[in-house]
Amino acid sequence: MRKTVLVVEDSDSSRDLTVHVLQQSGYRVLEARDGEEALHVLGESPVDLVLTDVMMPKMDGWELAKRVRQQARFMLMPIVFLTVLDDLENQVRGFAEAAVDDYLTKPISPQQLVARVQTALARAERIKRFLRRDPATGLAFPDYFRERLQEEAARVEAFGRKLALVVFAIPNYLAIERGQADWFARLAAEEAGKRIQKAAHAYDLVADMQWGRFAALLPERDAEGARKWAQSVQQGWDLTLVWEETQQRVPVELTFAVDEIVPGADAAAVLAERLDAFARKW
Repeated sequence: MRKTVLVVEDSDSSRDLTVHVLQQSGYRVLEARDGEEALHVLGESPVDLVLTDVMMPKMDGWELAKRVRQQARFMLMPIVFLTVLDDLENQVRGFAEAAVDDYLTKPISPQQLVARVQTALARAERIKRFLRRDPATGLAFPDYFRERLQEEAARVEAFGRKLALVVFAIPNYLAIERGQADWFARLAAEEAGKRIQKAAHAYDLVADMQWGRFAALLPERDAEGARKWAQSVQQGWDLTLVWEETQQRVPVELTFAVDEIVPGADAAAVLAERLDAFARKW
């Protein structure tokens, strides 16, 4: 899946050059001329990294970084300064006050720029592996979900507790990705995950398993109870996004499968089989 970089720069020539370099390296690139415009873009489209100038009209890079860091959903998103301000004082301020992930000074070679962007994105991915939930959606990360699944399955084995597993999927996920764009499919999945999470109980665990698939762990519920809950989610499902280029309304579908984890069951294998089954159907 391509990563999305938001380039914020008031100079048209500098912005065009940076955008070209990143696009040539395979990134999807969004553009903004100042901090205010950047905040609008962040509210409308998924972004993996912000690459911003510091000195800009309306809202400079310092204020932009501050505003972004105030929002929990952007907590893990890397922010990189790319600026002509090369003095030590500004660099220290960038790391200490703006909490940026990197500070690059112009001029910079295309190779260096791409390498630093790749490094910032890779660092963010490593951090995610050690966290339990995505701050942007509240959904559990896959590794944490699998860990909890094993723990709950052990309780089933030891105490005969009830445990159900529901795997949801967006059956038209790949159709959205191919018909519109990969980032649009990711946006659809993010919205779908939030709705599933909202429908779950506080003690349930819902995870984004990637590629339009979600898993819900339901303690103290058998297959019948889990199926009724999943059916209620599906029956109340009404999610449609608008593809702005053509104003086409794109429905986001939802299907599910239910399993009860019983003593002796290989819970990890059950989850893997369900996820693979949905992937094969696509």
